[in-house]
Amino acid sequence: MKVVHLSTSDTNGGAAIAALRIFKAQVKSGIDSKLLVQSKHSNDPGVISLVQTFGDKLKYYKRFLEDELSIRTLSVSSRGRFTFPYFGLDLSKNKVINEADILNLHWTNGGFLSLKTILNLGKMNKPIVWTLHDMWSFTGGCHYNVDCEKFIDKCGFCPSLKIKTRGDLSSKIYLSKSEIYKDLNLKIVTSSNWLSKEAGRSSLFRHKDIQTIHTPMDTELFRPLDRKMIRKKLNLPVEKDLILFASMNLSDERKGFRYLIQALSLLKDLNADICNKTGLVVFGSLDEKVLNDIPFQVYQFGKINSQESIVECYNAADLFVAPSLQDNLPNTVIESTCCGTPVVAFDVGGMPDMIDHLEDGYLAKLKSSEDLAKGINTLLSNPDMLVKLRLACRVKAEKLYNEDKVAHQYKELYNKIIS
Repeated sequence: MKVVHLSTSDTNGGAAIAALRIFKAQVKSGIDSKLLVQSKHSNDPGVISLVQTFGDKLKYYKRFLEDELSIRTLSVSSRGRFTFPYFGLDLSKNKVINEADILNLHWTNGGFLSLKTILNLGKMNKPIVWTLHDMWSFTGGCHYNVDCEKFIDKCGFCPSLKIKTRGDLSSKIYLSKSEIYKDLNLKIVTSSNWLSKEAGRSSLFRHKDIQTIHTPMDTELFRPLDRKMIRKKLNLPVEKDLILFASMNLSDERKGFRYLIQALSLLKDLNADICNKTGLVVFGSLDEKVLNDIPFQVYQFGKINSQESIVECYNAADLFVAPSLQDNLPNTVIESTCCGTPVVAFDVGGMPDMIDHLEDGYLAKLKSSEDLAKGINTLLSNPDMLVKLRLACRVKAEKLYNEDKVAHQYKELYNKIIS
């Protein structure tokens, strides 16, 4: 059984990283898998770039620029990414594709696979598994619906588009997907129960087989380490409470950054002494204007490419905060859990799959900065509870994200499809 995974990239973005981890878990388990990408950044020999020659690169940049230009010109950036499925490669003559028994799609935007590409792949009469990392495949173009329910039956008057009409581009894309999907031998996999439920609500996937399989993680790499030793190595204060969060696109309201800033201000009011004994550790860099709004000492680590360094950052922190207002199964939350660092997040999307309230983390009421602040304060104010939560995090990680388990679930699905 030969499986070919298709992903826009292997490391550029959360969905790409998830696809790479699924592919690598399958290879470790003995499944004959390859990962075809448009943009390769890892040195994994099983990852094959479809951009090889100078001519390929020119065509790639052209598709990428056309894709980005359409997004910036036609969509409303504050509502998150909206992708138009008109730019992509024709892979029907690719040797690796033709030799495959099963095609497993992942995140395919960014000028990689257009709807026409998917239609042509379907005509090859090969079973297609589509592992969803967001909602794009069953909407009129948005990757997350925010507060719009039109994707359930049909789209139109799209709030994510600058030009909104009954027959706007979201409506056309939705109808095109409907026509293409009905003839595909298509199975749907999602990494969270929430995304499975949302996919099943859409008329595009309502009658498709949908299965939840969590994203795997190398729990030997992402593991608990000696906290004091790591802090000394990273020149972080040993005695302070440290809160970790990842820098994000501040213009994307879905990321919930303003709720985090509000929660940190409220935290100062809840506990007057907390500013002196608490610090913030940040992946990536923050704008100076944002730093002025944070009432704590901030320790910035910039962009981190080494996974070992990322593991150290998780282990240096007492807790990780993920304020997203809608998300599937964020890699950062999985990584933090594997390292035994509890997570405070809003009770939304795939977060309940990863966090049991006050058992291995804290689930705050959606869009409540007050409850987010309460969660942070509750964990930091109870050292004994925090120790128990750390242990519970690791136990859950080994249960949910075990590479062998996830690979076996995919293998069972593949065998069922081709039997």
